[in-house]
This record gives sequence, structure tokens and C-alpha cells, in this order.
Amino acid sequence: MVCGNRATSLTRLTLVALLCCGAGCADGNANGNKSFDQTGTAAGGHRTEISGFVPVPLRDTENALSGALGELGFTETVDQVSAEVGFESGRLKGRVRDNSGSPEVLSGIQSLVYMDGDQHFEAFRAGWNLEYVFSGHRDDQNRFAPRRHPYQVCRESEGDSVFLVRLASQSPWSVEHVTRLTPAGPHSIDIDFRCRFLDVSRFGARKYAVFFWANYMRELHDAVIHFRGVDGVGGQEQWIRAESFGGWDVGTFLQDNASILEFDDDHNLAFNLRSFPSPRFTCPLLLSRSAGNMVFILMFDRLKTGDDEFRFSSFPPAVDVQYVIHDVRPGHRYGFRARMSWRPWTSEEDCWQEYRSWQAALDDAGPRENCQPGSPR
Repeated sequence: MVCGNRATSLTRLTLVALLCCGAGCADGNANGNKSFDQTGTAAGGHRTEISGFVPVPLRDTENALSGALGELGFTETVDQVSAEVGFESGRLKGRVRDNSGSPEVLSGIQSLVYMDGDQHFEAFRAGWNLEYVFSGHRDDQNRFAPRRHPYQVCRESEGDSVFLVRLASQSPWSVEHVTRLTPAGPHSIDIDFRCRFLDVSRFGARKYAVFFWANYMRELHDAVIHFRGVDGVGGQEQWIRAESFGGWDVGTFLQDNASILEFDDDHNLAFNLRSFPSPRFTCPLLLSRSAGNMVFILMFDRLKTGDDEFRFSSFPPAVDVQYVIHDVRPGHRYGFRARMSWRPWTSEEDCWQEYRSWQAALDDAGPRENCQPGSPR
């Protein structure tokens, strides 16, 4: 099934690529219809909201990072912070960047290459970039706050993992979060994200928080994402080809039992809160096919719990994920496990089996909702 009109997909993809990876990727602000300089001035001279937040200076970075890791349940020791850390495992080679070059150079996985002999296939211009943290209310920090302030990168001292650490003192949302990236050969990276809020007052009466990660793909095979889902109430589960064209007002897909998020009428990031009524996904597995017969796969440890859920967003060439935390509570720990794969495309069935194998291997740490749909077509 296809959501949207595929006939004009390549033309629209070219236009969106110019918007997203021209104005967006070049200056690190791929918001779809505006580019911003570091002072918050939009292209054309229109002044937008800018950050009034001033991070607390770090006096002892080493102890601060160690404390954040411990508070979030990580037991590893880490080396000193670095602007960039490389990794290689199996057929994958890549680099993880901090926030020191943002917005010109985005934090997260700066490069991800699949190596096949003399051929190298680059996944994206920037991946797993934490682009937004936002609430259901209008707020000047809804736009690009994670790109503005220090986001530390460090390597595990006696292992292969790389850590991205944002201290609560460096966040206008007063949230401490750590992402552990662990290469998992031959073609995957395991992701462990954990966070806790020291103060939740900024999230207001709606009480939900959204983390938004963007993956700016280098060259897509087509302008759709693929997932297991249903198209309409009572529909049969199947593979969905979901195309999000229709303007920047909407590009987000919900899981089958999710409720639509309510938000302020004057919200300044509304295009990331509006969602399609259908299709809806029934399994936490997202595919995006790229040029060179490659596929980008994201899989998550659950669909939904009483505390949180995932949403898939597609603003081609960006493949995005939203992690929604409902009724945020101070001091409470939230998080998820995920796997990112970058490998040659074979079939949907093969991707499905990779997801099932990964799910079966997950340990029992943390709440997890199993997804057991029928066999894919």
C-alpha cells in the first residue's frame, strides 16, 4: 500500500533534497522550509526565537560524565572526551561526532560506510542526529536546542562502545541523556538510550516530551519508508510503502494503538506533531531503501508502554524517529534499546528475519513489549 501519489515522487524528492540537504544539511538546520544561522536569523532576514539559555560552565568534565553515566545505570568507564571517535566492525566503518562543530557539522554518527571489497557505500550525510527535544507548548527551545549546547563524545576505556553524553546543566530542558553506540558486526550498531529529567516544569500542562532523531540519507532509492502495518481501521497487517508527501504540515506515522498528540494552536514545531490517520505501523521496524541497492534499517525493542512510544517521521531524504515520553516525571529513568543496520538490500522478508533474530537475542533488562505479527508477505 502507498500513502500519497508516487507518480511525482522523484521530482518532489529532488525538491525536498534541496530544501533539506541544501539549506538544511549545509547549515545543520534541516527544518524543511527555513534555514537558520547561529544567531537564529532565518534566511531572508526574518528574526526567529533564539536560545536564551546559558549552560553552566563545566568545572570537572570527567567527574560530571562519570556521574551522568552512573545515574543512568551505565557501568562502563570512558576515556577523555574527544571531538570525534572512529569505529570499525565487520563491514562497517564510521565516525561519531560531538557538538563542537554544530550546526555546520552535526553531532551523532557523522559517517557510516559499508565496505564490500573496493566498493564503499556511505549511508548518510549525518545520522542519529538529535535534532529536537520539544514539548506540546510553544517554546523557543522546541527548535534545534540539542544542536546548540555541548554534547560530549567519549570512547569506552575497555571496549568498543562510543558514548554521547548531554548533561542536564547543558540542556534548557534540564534533561540528562546518554546514548551508547556499540558496533555489532557484520553490519549493525546497537543503540542504548537512557535519560532522566531533573526538572519537568518546562513541559507544562501537556506533560509529554519528544526526542527527535534525524538521519539525512545521502541518496535514496525512492522517497518512501517501509514498515509492517495496517492501512485503515480493521485492515490486514502487511508491508506498507508509506510516502509522506503533502507539504511540511505532516510527515509522521503512528503505531496502531497510539493516540494523536494534542498541542498548542500556535506551536512553533507543529509539522512534527501532526500525524497521518493511516497507515499505522504494527511493529517497531523501519526500512528505507537507498541507492546502490542498499537498505537502512532501524528496529526498536518495543512499540509502546504506559510511559512511552515511538513515531516514524519521513521528510525525504531524512528518515526520522520520534521517542515520546508521556507524563514526564522528575528523576524517573526512561529509555530504549535499538539496532541500526546498513547493508545490501535483499528482501523485506530478510529484513524481517533480521529484526526477529535481534529481538530474540535481547536480554530482559527494562520493559519491553513484544511484537508478534503474522508472517510478512
